[in-house]
Amino acid sequence: MKAKAGFFNTGALFLSGILLFSAGIGVFLYFQVRTDSITTLIAEERTIAVQFILQDEGSFRFSEIFLYNPRTGKGAIIDIPGNMGTLISSLNRYDRIDAVFDAEDPGDFRSMVEGFMGMGLPFYFIFSPGQIERFVDILGGVEIFVANSMEKDSRGNRVLLPSGNVLLDGGKARLYLSFVDPEETELDRIGRIQKFVQAMLKKMGESAAFLSHERLEPFLESAFSTNLDSAAFRALCGGIVKLDIDRIIFQRVLGNIRSVDSQQLLFPHLEGQLFRDSVRQINASLSSAEARSMGEIAVSVEIRNGTRTTGLARRTREVFQSFGFEVVSFSNAEQNDVAKTIVIGRKGNPEAASRVADIIRCANIATEPGSAETASADVTVILGEDFDGRYCK
Repeated sequence: MKAKAGFFNTGALFLSGILLFSAGIGVFLYFQVRTDSITTLIAEERTIAVQFILQDEGSFRFSEIFLYNPRTGKGAIIDIPGNMGTLISSLNRYDRIDAVFDAEDPGDFRSMVEGFMGMGLPFYFIFSPGQIERFVDILGGVEIFVANSMEKDSRGNRVLLPSGNVLLDGGKARLYLSFVDPEETELDRIGRIQKFVQAMLKKMGESAAFLSHERLEPFLESAFSTNLDSAAFRALCGGIVKLDIDRIIFQRVLGNIRSVDSQQLLFPHLEGQLFRDSVRQINASLSSAEARSMGEIAVSVEIRNGTRTTGLARRTREVFQSFGFEVVSFSNAEQNDVAKTIVIGRKGNPEAASRVADIIRCANIATEPGSAETASADVTVILGEDFDGRYCK
């Protein structure tokens, strides 16, 4: 009996060894063939969406959304303002969207941004000022155009950024992002931040091979917080090598400033639907394989209010601006009893007139090619009584 027991014990151990060996082989093969999430998106030629957030001691500073189509190489940077007014269910009140921001657990904030944009944002990077300084130094600096010189005391030292093209090291990048100019408009401030993100993305693509070195991983881990693993981070940097950096689309949220509980909040037009429409158009433009899609061609628009509704031309200007059109002027038309809205192409470009008409669902399109030399805009929109502030009925 003892011999049989020993035989069975030996057999059981042998069988267990085989099972463990097989399991080990399975785990090894799984990790060998496993594909990271970014590589999968690139292989499937689907848009990559990444949120970049800067926080300072837990307080929100800015958030920029980077959308990138790996097939076309086109990208967009979209600003999400922290003072955007929204109903926060957990607080049971209207408040700033960054009121729910938590640098340690950004899930609630990111979910609200996803809901506002109408699309998923699966990936994120969160930087503190010290981390952005470290990351820029790892990149070897980022080159950016400084419109107006900046001077500021930084940790006991006087730092000066001259105007013109400047290579920012980490310390100067920190100054650039934290600089406050009382004469700078909010639009200019947002533009400055977006240009920095653009420059950083450019350098990430150029440094893709360097950033892929395994020995660099410990330094990168201390330079930001992200939900990307190391393989996905390397894939992202390698993927944006194709990014057409000079054709990046910039977008921001348009709306009205209102005072709520002593706070100045930005409430998006049409409860954010206008912004979501523009995001959908941006995604369509990024996926277009044309050398230069209509969504990227600058079209200038002049708007005339042909109704008795006060301020209609001004509000419509913001509709077109949210879609990237250049509104050169807005005013009252010669008549204030126009029944039907009309879109007029002024410079022999029917595609431009059609694009403008599509935004407001206007079927009444005309062209006046004879006015091309004297026209101040590519397209003129004369608003009629059929226009409800967003669409023609």
